[in-house]
Amino acid sequence: DSNRCSSFCRAEPSHSAIGPKTLSYWIGFANIRKPLAEVTFWSRQMYFRTMQVRRYLPNALTMGNLLSGVLVIVGLFIWPYGAQLNEFQGSQISEIGALSQRLHGQSMLALALIWIAGQLCDLLDGIAARWAKTEGPMGIQLDSMADLVSSGIAPAVAGIAFLHTWAPALPTAAKFLPLTMAMAAAWRLARFNVEVHAPKAAQGFSGMPAPAGALWWIGVLLTGAQYEMFGSFGLYGMGGVVAVVGSIVLGSTIIPLLMISRVPMMDLKGWKQNPAYDRQRILWLSLLIIVGTVVAISARAVGLGLQAALLLYVLGGKFIVPSAKT
Repeated sequence: DSNRCSSFCRAEPSHSAIGPKTLSYWIGFANIRKPLAEVTFWSRQMYFRTMQVRRYLPNALTMGNLLSGVLVIVGLFIWPYGAQLNEFQGSQISEIGALSQRLHGQSMLALALIWIAGQLCDLLDGIAARWAKTEGPMGIQLDSMADLVSSGIAPAVAGIAFLHTWAPALPTAAKFLPLTMAMAAAWRLARFNVEVHAPKAAQGFSGMPAPAGALWWIGVLLTGAQYEMFGSFGLYGMGGVVAVVGSIVLGSTIIPLLMISRVPMMDLKGWKQNPAYDRQRILWLSLLIIVGTVVAISARAVGLGLQAALLLYVLGGKFIVPSAKT
């Protein structure tokens, strides 16, 4: 996120013609206003400590995004975390990591939740930065590197691990097709960093944002987890395997192409600046929720519903465009 800045605790010295200088500060959600002469050492110390925390909150959230990607990668090979791994062979990957069938999908669900938590950190770091007024080039670079791990490298490793366990009959070269996600994410984020300071003609993204690509692969994990935990459809449950492998193929081809493309995408930032554009986005997002819910219920897989909503989101850039403010 290029617009990083925010604030949780703020103090404002004020001057009044009829009263002494005062200090206003926040503790939690309570606003405290006292004359400076009555401000105790503890309250001053509380304020300055909170100010220090506020400065580091955006970067802490960005690190949460980065670490979630690392934890997903580790969990694919070592689950539960901290388990002893005496020896590793490629043929045993389905038994030692979170994709192991003996764990009945619960480990995949746990990894998906860790990944989702990282994406929430990615969403909140921008809000926290706007709040703390700490935007700068360091934050832009750090955010992009975190996205490269959680939205590029983690999806690539997850896809390779899935194909080795869910489609072992595929040729070896085909099992490494998800590497395209790592390359596309690196290209997309590098382009963003170069263009971030360029003047924008209109609201919107050029190409699918890297975190949206991560959501596709979270959908793969959720689908696999749900079919493992509650059963699949089709002959001998092969419907779930086809759905997961098909999602991986699309996530290794269409999604990377959308990320490096110049296809306009609907922007989810900059609200209250263009009322007409806001109304269009609200209607389109409502449609995404409805379609995603219908697909999730019909296919008995929340992950497939998420992926259907993402595909519909791609079309939003074609139909939902900024117009004159009205």
